[in-house]
Amino acid sequence: NLLSKGFTVAFYNRELDIGENFHTEHAPKFDAGKLLGSASYEDFAKLLKKPRKALILVTAGKPTDMVIESLMGAFEKEDIIVDTGNAHFKDQSQRAEMVEAAGMRFLGMGISGGA
Repeated sequence: NLLSKGFTVAFYNRELDIGENFHTEHAPKFDAGKLLGSASYEDFAKLLKKPRKALILVTAGKPTDMVIESLMGAFEKEDIIVDTGNAHFKDQSQRAEMVEAAGMRFLGMGISGGA
């Protein structure tokens, strides 16, 4: 995982108690300041260096769309959104068009191809 390779990782979970528990459990395993939790998408964006890069790890479908829309509200041009979910390629193409129309970049990494 990224933390074990020395990267700093910022995260946001809409269920704040889950995020706090995750941070409490895992932060002590790594150097101070390597695991950064946030309370909102805006706070999450402030933790990232520009151009920002965010990996989305949520259920494919509507949850992914909701996260992308929220990130787009907090991100700026040239920032990068990466969907790691198992989405249909047509959905990923639509997402890419939407994100790129706003001047940001999009990468669908976990594409299954679908039926």
